[in-house]
Amino acid sequence: MARSVAWCLLLSLPLACAQAKPPPEPEIPVRVGTVAIDQRNAPVVILEEEDGPRVLPIWIGTAEASSIASQINDQPPPRPNFHDMARRVIQQLDAEVERVVVTELRQGTYYALLSLRANGRLIEIDVRPSDGIALALRTEAPIMVRASVFEEAGEALEMEESGRPIGWFPRGVQPDGRSPATGSLNL
Repeated sequence: MARSVAWCLLLSLPLACAQAKPPPEPEIPVRVGTVAIDQRNAPVVILEEEDGPRVLPIWIGTAEASSIASQINDQPPPRPNFHDMARRVIQQLDAEVERVVVTELRQGTYYALLSLRANGRLIEIDVRPSDGIALALRTEAPIMVRASVFEEAGEALEMEESGRPIGWFPRGVQPDGRSPATGSLNL
């Protein structure tokens, strides 16, 4: 009897010593508010908190801005771009995009995870937020931002009765997304 108790204790030791996983960090659903050009002609995507007053500006590349803007404006490019191809590859593999999560801001750079479901497995892939957002828009997958990212870099806004932010754009960006310097929207 003492031997069996000793074996039980010995076998349960790794379970007791294993580090407990921290609880998952809360994630906040967002929508793409707009894609704009700042005063330095750098593209920025504005993520708006779905049920709150905060926005998160993320500066992105020109190709990604063009891809996101064409999708939100329902203007497909004349030829498929990378995000269109990625959507087709995912579909052909009988997988689906479950969601995209902006996970952290480290030294001025945002990071994100793309969650795919394939053959009953959840697969998480590190992606640039801009690529994840462009793909999520094409697959109608949810876009999320971890609470800590909003706490660090989000901005609270005054809201309209409809729940949309009132008149906020990054410094140097016009409400129509055009640069005050050139007047053009170069996406």
